[in-house]
Amino acid sequence: MPKERRKTALGRPTVQSVDRTLDVLEALATRRTATGISELSHIVGLHVSTVHRLLATLVDRGYVRQDPETARYHLGARIFSLSSAAEVHLDLRLLGRPYLERLMRVTGETSNLVTLAEEEIVYLDQVESNHLVKMFTQPGTRAPLYCTGSGKVCLAYLPDERRFALLSQRMRPRTSHTLIEHDQLEREMAEIRRMGYGFDNEEMEEGVRCVAAPLFDRRGNVVGALSVSGPTTRVTPDKAQACVTPLLTVAHELSAQLGYGQQLVPEASPSPRARVGAAAR
Repeated sequence: MPKERRKTALGRPTVQSVDRTLDVLEALATRRTATGISELSHIVGLHVSTVHRLLATLVDRGYVRQDPETARYHLGARIFSLSSAAEVHLDLRLLGRPYLERLMRVTGETSNLVTLAEEEIVYLDQVESNHLVKMFTQPGTRAPLYCTGSGKVCLAYLPDERRFALLSQRMRPRTSHTLIEHDQLEREMAEIRRMGYGFDNEEMEEGVRCVAAPLFDRRGNVVGALSVSGPTTRVTPDKAQACVTPLLTVAHELSAQLGYGQQLVPEASPSPRARVGAAAR
């Protein structure tokens, strides 16, 4: 009895040769070292002769490379050009929307998505809380790095040379809580890297508290941040701390969508009030 052809989610039949080719590529992508044809045949569940034909085409097109000495196979350079092209077309705002919605539902507070743009952050999207008193920032709004929660977590994960250059620029206080001294900010950057997240404790706007976590791409570069914000009357130090775990979970999942593979896990740290207070100093 012939094997039933696989169908797509819409019920349409797939193209068997394409399915098999993708199986081979995905199998090679999971291997840390070059793989022999017999082993690859076993992994994908296809006859050696079939795998050999598929590999011959993939090698010819540059998507797979065969080691001339061992005759084993690994991914070729052309597959990485596809990966880079896909990264360019990834729309962070489109990807981030469901994560923002979930973050707002879990925390009950406004969630924000920003991207890093030179010396500032740019708000890409926001899901407002259901409270009557809530935060609102128009998408496209720009804000400084040094005095916003999202900006500070982006700043903390920049290469040292770039971070030093940005922190050497003149910074004006936005509120009485704004940190503008280079040494103070560097200490906070180190604390953010240790914990994996950071706070804005009325540093950009009086009466507003925010907790933020960075977003990374597949190269491990910081590309933006997710944050939760609200009025200090409701987002107390304890409430801000309670938002950390769901925030880190969602930020990790969105970073994974961008190709990042290292989990964002905070280290053991002081009590909630001490930690939020430290962020304000």
